[in-house]
Amino acid sequence: MNIPDDVLRAIAEASSILITTHVIPDGDAIGSMLGMKMALEQIGLSPVAAISDPVPASLRFLPGAGSVLGPEDLLSSYGVALVLDCGDIERVGRVANAVRGSAAVVNVDHHATNDEFGTYNWVDTQAAATAELAAQIIRALGVEYTPEIAACLYAGISTDTGSFRYSNTRAATLRTAAELIEAGARPWEIAQNIYDSKPYGSLAALAEVILGIEFSCDGLLASMNITAEIMAKHGVSEGDTEGYIGYARSVAGVEAAVAFREAPDGLIRIGFRSKEKVDVARVASDFGGGGHVRASGCTMPGPLPEARSKVMLRLRTALREAGYTWTE
Repeated sequence: MNIPDDVLRAIAEASSILITTHVIPDGDAIGSMLGMKMALEQIGLSPVAAISDPVPASLRFLPGAGSVLGPEDLLSSYGVALVLDCGDIERVGRVANAVRGSAAVVNVDHHATNDEFGTYNWVDTQAAATAELAAQIIRALGVEYTPEIAACLYAGISTDTGSFRYSNTRAATLRTAAELIEAGARPWEIAQNIYDSKPYGSLAALAEVILGIEFSCDGLLASMNITAEIMAKHGVSEGDTEGYIGYARSVAGVEAAVAFREAPDGLIRIGFRSKEKVDVARVASDFGGGGHVRASGCTMPGPLPEARSKVMLRLRTALREAGYTWTE
């Protein structure tokens, strides 16, 4: 899919530009944002990168991570708000006021559930990661990848493809990754920082959560609770628990996995994953969320048992809709 001309023009001609992404940011969100920020600086712009929640500890090694601002540091408006990797405007959290106040909103994303909230939109659901789209924009702007830009974009692509293990990995994804490596991204260094440098508390919390996994529907459905009590006990934040759900999904025989995470504001953040048949984007959409067919999420009011009851019932229906049967 070609980049819409109005998207490129809005970015290139912005008088001032805010770059932001979703709450509880992952590698694709942070990598895309930082890569775009450095690229726009190369063409003489002075972009501001800001997010609602802090950069996760595992991603603070990325070039430029220390320059990311919080919502309290923002102006009320910008010439352009470039929103990356968000299916809807509410996903930017506390940065929403600055986005809404901006003269134009450019929405760049790869989620099928994106509601095209921008003044200008580029949503390519074939892309494995928003970092892939950021890479295309950077090339179209005539910017050469620096090793720093390459590292950020590679981190985004690598994390959103599960280190190129997920079904969203295409030949084009690998070609872009190869270009980034040629430009100076170092895969081993990025992988070591993201996957192999976890604080002990995060691993201890993970162990407790894994031991608490519950299986239902003859083992087709796995669910985990990441409670505020567990996080406080082990001294971890929400960001430190990113990726826990992958362990529930990886259990042999599991088709769908769900993780319920208690947020400090009393809300329940819910992540969904599936392997082959269940469309978890539809499940998330029923609760006001969205994402990909095999990976999505939503946020619901607490308490956790109430949210859990509603979601588990919907997931059982989703398994049946996908053709699965089991003995009650």
